[in-house]
Amino acid sequence: MTIIFTSKVFEIICWIVIILIKVLYSVTIFFKCKYDNKRIRNVITFLSMPFPIITGLICITKYKKSKKDAFIILITLGLYLFSIIAVGVIYNSSSQGKYYDKEGNAYTYVTDIVFTDNYGNKYTFNFDKTGYDYLYINGTDECLNANLCYLDSNGYIHYDDDVSITAKDETCCVDNDGSLYYPAKFTTFNKDGTINYSYNSANFKYDKFGNAYTHDYIPYYDKNNNKYIYSFNSETNKGFYTNYSTKEMLDNEYCFVDEIGYFVYDNEHSFIKQESIENVRAYTDSLGNIYYWASGVSWNKNGELLDSFGNIIK
Repeated sequence: MTIIFTSKVFEIICWIVIILIKVLYSVTIFFKCKYDNKRIRNVITFLSMPFPIITGLICITKYKKSKKDAFIILITLGLYLFSIIAVGVIYNSSSQGKYYDKEGNAYTYVTDIVFTDNYGNKYTFNFDKTGYDYLYINGTDECLNANLCYLDSNGYIHYDDDVSITAKDETCCVDNDGSLYYPAKFTTFNKDGTINYSYNSANFKYDKFGNAYTHDYIPYYDKNNNKYIYSFNSETNKGFYTNYSTKEMLDNEYCFVDEIGYFVYDNEHSFIKQESIENVRAYTDSLGNIYYWASGVSWNKNGELLDSFGNIIK
């Protein structure tokens, strides 16, 4: 007969071991001490279960028969305490979550998982440097924005440099051609190399067209359908919106969206800030058209503009 050692079975075995050693300790207390009467012996033996250290010290100092018996009590007490600690450590170690890569190699921490691409390159997080923000290539300083790193259906890394991958639902993401992908930051592998992924749709971010994403930096679009992608330079502490086609970088301080959500850049820095609209930085141009600071707004799944508190901008 084969016994399957699940975590629950192992927990039961741990408790059995502790109870057996407790009984051994109580038996030692019962036979290796010299008591004034049976009543005291029974009380001390009973108390050795819930209060092993206190009763052990009492027996060694007051009721021991000899130094040898006191030594035996001390050794049994030490064995009892050691068993509790050892069983606890073993149980915690065995029940600790294991993480795997696509080859089935096990890791203690999710940050240690190694991803690979079709060319054999290896990608890992470096938590000491940037946490989950970047995946480093082959142990070098070359890295990719982890928000745009996805796993294809075979478990290989794919970089979404044009931010075209959107969330299909809570179980997967999809590219323009219908290929399925899974965000590397939120994906693990099962022991057999299969993909394990889910994402709460309540945390989706949306663009102007209602497309959902699993990261914050969703693309912006102007009226000519040019795509703009936000990035932040930690050295200069400045944000930029980059035109994906031309690679032109625009200072986010002068990047806006109009009232229907299209991206607009204030080339002449002439927009005038308005004070009357709450929860959003609103500006007007010389013709009185209203614009909202691009980094201060977002969209819901219906493509409606939201302010910094998630309220629909009227």
